[in-house]
Amino acid sequence: MGTSKRQLKAMLRKNWLLKIRHPFITAAEILLPTIVMLLLIGIRTRVDTQIHPAQAYIREGMFVEIGKGISPNFQQVLESLLANREYIAFAPDTPETRQMINLISIKFPLLQLVSKIYQDELELETYIQSDLYGTCDFKDCPNPKIKGAVVFHHQGPQLFDYSIRLNHTWAFSGFPDVSTIMDTNGPYLNDLELGVNIIPTMQYSYSGFLTLQQVLDSFIIFAAQQTETDSATGNIEPQTLQSFGTASSLELPWTQFSPSKIRIAPFPTREYTDDEFQSIIKSVMGILYLLGFLYPISRLISYTVFEKEQKIREGLYMMGLKDGIFHLSWFITYAFQLVEMDLQYGA
Repeated sequence: MGTSKRQLKAMLRKNWLLKIRHPFITAAEILLPTIVMLLLIGIRTRVDTQIHPAQAYIREGMFVEIGKGISPNFQQVLESLLANREYIAFAPDTPETRQMINLISIKFPLLQLVSKIYQDELELETYIQSDLYGTCDFKDCPNPKIKGAVVFHHQGPQLFDYSIRLNHTWAFSGFPDVSTIMDTNGPYLNDLELGVNIIPTMQYSYSGFLTLQQVLDSFIIFAAQQTETDSATGNIEPQTLQSFGTASSLELPWTQFSPSKIRIAPFPTREYTDDEFQSIIKSVMGILYLLGFLYPISRLISYTVFEKEQKIREGLYMMGLKDGIFHLSWFITYAFQLVEMDLQYGA
């Protein structure tokens, strides 16, 4: 242990002598990183920061009402599907699913022409992933293009659980292409910045997702209302969706249970500070650090290569120097030099 300490002390002294014997090189090693840091400090002091207050986004012009204006109504969705020969898929294939489609078709007859029922979710996924997907686009095509899918996990009478799954190429300029979301040169670059861009937020409305959800929820509310009515009249038998097709159950049209004036707005954001320094310097930060520390690192490599080339290292090994002590001495030398610069920069 004592031998290693003496060797390390001797090697550090040797490195120190090399440094002071080349004052211009040593000064350049210290000044270049310092100049880069001072340059960054100068840019930082000249760039202002902007404090953005909390935004509730609950104000005029920030709402999109479902089924109106830029948000398509269900009839428009069906007409677009029919024009493009695309389908809405439903799963699983149960009497409840078929009865629901029949009842909704009373108000929207086009649904019968653009809907396709699959045995279960697995069959739907298998078809979409198969080579047969979308191989024909004519009427009554067995392999249509699926633009949206409604998958029921539970179908009443007390509990309804379903999922809406949309193709990202959905009509009405729907969800973004997933290959461009994280593209720093793509159309969704602003989504990566601070704050809220309401356009991606509204895509649930533009795409027809909320329109389809509104129609399904309207039917579910109707089914729940019918169940409560039967319970109030003493009918203790749980009513299924199949029984809703009777004339008595349709005395009140199911569309009267449609939720109205549903609007979408972005979630509020907290107060945040927008630092323009980051956006200005992010493209050149790597190059600046590279230029600042390239020369010191190159000098470190030069020292070690020179000592090996001149057989200095082999001579030291012959005198009993341990290989680990040699490398540790240069590591400590440059670690001390860089830490000293960091302390000066921090001060």
